[in-house]
Amino acid sequence: MKTYLIKITTPDNFIRHVYGIYSDGFEAVIAAMCNFPDACRISARRLP
Repeated sequence: MKTYLIKITTPDNFIRHVYGIYSDGFEAVIAAMCNFPDACRISARRLP
């Protein structure tokens, strides 16, 4: 399990940063999609 920084952009251009522990980046993005279904953009970056 690794720590990821997930960056979520909403339709009104509000940017939210969320930290979480996931097995991979794909799982992090899927979790963000479920939690923020109205997001315009989602990205995940693994932290050291």
